[in-house]
Amino acid sequence: MTSQILSPAQANFKMSLWQAEADSKSSNELYIWLNECGLPHEVTMRLHDLASYTKRIDSKIFYVGKILLLKIIDFVKAHPSLVTGFGIGCAVGAAVSNLIISVPFFGQLLAPVAMALGITITAIGAVAGHRIDKRGQGKEVQSGIFGIAEDIIEITKIFFELVVDVFNVVFSNIITA
Repeated sequence: MTSQILSPAQANFKMSLWQAEADSKSSNELYIWLNECGLPHEVTMRLHDLASYTKRIDSKIFYVGKILLLKIIDFVKAHPSLVTGFGIGCAVGAAVSNLIISVPFFGQLLAPVAMALGITITAIGAVAGHRIDKRGQGKEVQSGIFGIAEDIIEITKIFFELVVDVFNVVFSNIITA
C-alpha cells in the first residue's frame, strides 16, 4: 500500500487490477469465507450485501463493494491478531464503560471517565494484538512506554495507509465543483 497521490492513469490502472481481483472471486466464495470466519449471520449478510454494490466510473462498471470487502479481508489476513485484539478491546471497553455509566446517581457524572477508560482498553487490546502479529513475523517488540507509542503509531499508519490507498483509487475520477 502506498500513500502517494496517484495520477489518473495510475489510479485507473490500480482500479483495473482491483477489479480483476474482484472478478476472480465469486460472491458465493466471499459468503462462504465470511461464514467460516465465525461472524454472526447478520454481519455476514450485510457484508455480502456490500459486495454487490457497484458504481459506474467513466464508461465502466466496477464492483466497488466487493473491492472494499476484499481489501478488508486482505487487512484481516495480514493482521489477524491486531483485528482480534481490537475487537476484544472494544467489547471489554464498552462493557466497562456501560457498567460505570449504569451506577446510580454517579454514573452520568463519571461518563467522561468511562468513555476514556473504554477507549484506553480498546487501544490496549489493539496494541497487544499488534505485538502478537509482530512477534509472529519475527520482528523485535520494544518494551516500555516508547514501545507502546511506537506500536500505536504503526497501527495508525497501517490503518490509514489502507484508507488512503482505497480513497486514492476509488475517488480519483470524481470531480467536485
